[in-house]
Amino acid sequence: MQQLLNNSAAAQHIGVAAATLKYWRSTGAQEIPFIKVGGRVVYASSALDKWLKQHTFKHTGEYKTGGSSHE
Repeated sequence: MQQLLNNSAAAQHIGVAAATLKYWRSTGAQEIPFIKVGGRVVYASSALDKWLKQHTFKHTGEYKTGGSSHE
């Protein structure tokens, strides 16, 4: 069974403030998949892990410059 995390737990999982994760979700600044369950927003821990892996680099020259925010 897939582990689902609320906004606060998801933010802690990826190491950002809960407000940052909410901002990214509402603006699309970072494309982190989320699930809407009624009025609740939850994140699959596997999706968060995938996003982290996609944003893991060995040096600054590896990530794309322009078009996507890596803050």
